[in-house]
Amino acid sequence: MTPRRDLLKGAIGAPLAAAERTRSSKLIELENRKPGSKDWQLTRMRIDRRGGFRSPWMEGYCSRQSVEAGDTLDIMASANPPGRFKLEIFRMGYYGGLGARLMHTAGPLMAKTQPDPPIGDRRLRECRWEPSVQVKIPRDWPSGVYLGRLGLLPENASAAPWQSYVVFIVR
Repeated sequence: MTPRRDLLKGAIGAPLAAAERTRSSKLIELENRKPGSKDWQLTRMRIDRRGGFRSPWMEGYCSRQSVEAGDTLDIMASANPPGRFKLEIFRMGYYGGLGARLMHTAGPLMAKTQPDPPIGDRRLRECRWEPSVQVKIPRDWPSGVYLGRLGLLPENASAAPWQSYVVFIVR
């Protein structure tokens, strides 16, 4: 391509990119006007410092850190002892100063005690847990940071309802 064609291509493409950014920022602005939830923070957590900064009573992770709307996400959860839990997914945002909006709830689900990963090369660990739940990301979910709050459902009054987060991004 000649420099002149490159210049023309850039001149035509720049307004299109600016229009897309404006459209995207309007969608986020409209999303953040929706009613939020103040109940997104962890209220029952416990750290076992002997094993680093883990919470083996309820912990988890996602199969991917970033997904597109329409994708399916596996969520791996572990509870020690095994137990039932609930998954609540929140989109983080302004939402009138509340910080998040509840997007999805699933459960009761079952979490078994998943194995501790061995220490590998360079002292890295790789979890290979079995999925506890699959979440199909709805096509209308806007881009952003999402927290999945895992919360144990106690079997009796003496059991603690420990909580933990899994984090992912919808792009």
